[in-house]
Amino acid sequence: MPILKFVSKNLTKLIFTVMILGVANSYFLGGIPFNIVICASASFLMIYPMFINLKIGDVVEIKNYKKPVITSLIINFILSPVYAYLLGKIFLANEPYMALGLILISLIPTSGMTATWTELAKGNLKVALSIIATSLIVIIVALPFMLPILAGGLLSAGPLFILMRVLFVIAIPLVLGDITRRAIIKRKGQPYYKGLKPMFSGLSSTGLLFVLFLIMSLDTNKMLVSNPLLVVKGIIPLLFYYVLMFGTSTLLSRGMDYPVGIAVVYGTSVRYLALALGIAVPLLGSGQEGSMVVFLVALAFFVQVPFSSLYSKFIVARRDQVVSPKTV
Repeated sequence: MPILKFVSKNLTKLIFTVMILGVANSYFLGGIPFNIVICASASFLMIYPMFINLKIGDVVEIKNYKKPVITSLIINFILSPVYAYLLGKIFLANEPYMALGLILISLIPTSGMTATWTELAKGNLKVALSIIATSLIVIIVALPFMLPILAGGLLSAGPLFILMRVLFVIAIPLVLGDITRRAIIKRKGQPYYKGLKPMFSGLSSTGLLFVLFLIMSLDTNKMLVSNPLLVVKGIIPLLFYYVLMFGTSTLLSRGMDYPVGIAVVYGTSVRYLALALGIAVPLLGSGQEGSMVVFLVALAFFVQVPFSSLYSKFIVARRDQVVSPKTV
């Protein structure tokens, strides 16, 4: 569908536009009150199409790629949250819920864009898919315990409550997405399914824009217009975070073959921002605190995409210089 293709192709620009429209709606028209059912349902509809394009079976490939997958898990679930926690203490000490947003980002690695960026940088797609599938399974187990520890007293929810939200946002859409993909392939065949994949990505991106508009339109967001310095406060730690992530993953993957190393870099440095939004919405609910978390996660889109693009262009150009014969 042309509209879905347009959304996927111009997602970063549309995210910025939707955020502005949402805040304008809140400031000039009074905004909308928080509704947990609508926001949680919108989050589910955003995430479900994503998982139709993901094969749970890719996790079995870990036996063939033990070193890169284990390296990615160390970066994603040890180094990443440590970086986010320290950056939050340094730069966001006076904005604890923005710091919580950074921690949430750090605990939710990989996304469909991991595979996309890996392909663009001429990396190993099978390794990337193994990292994505393995990380999603680890998230389900680790997030309910790690998030309350790192959040300190900012979260009133305990591990069981978070687990129930994670199951709703990740596990159920993951299983339903896998069932949907298998059913389509069984009835229509693999070529037909491949033709639908861009549509599912477009639907997920459209759902993301809808969720962002809902959150940024909340009546509690008037403070964003009255305090534009929040944007600066949020961007600075995000820049440091992505520099640390891309730098660390590049260093730790140096001993691997180029295609495998690229998969590790994008399997760790690219975060599942849409999924972070999907978890934040039903978990934190309404109020200024929840808005600050969502605001930080939304800002990350404007840092992650340019970083990923620049890294891809830089690393491919550098590789081509090494591989290509020198001309006299």
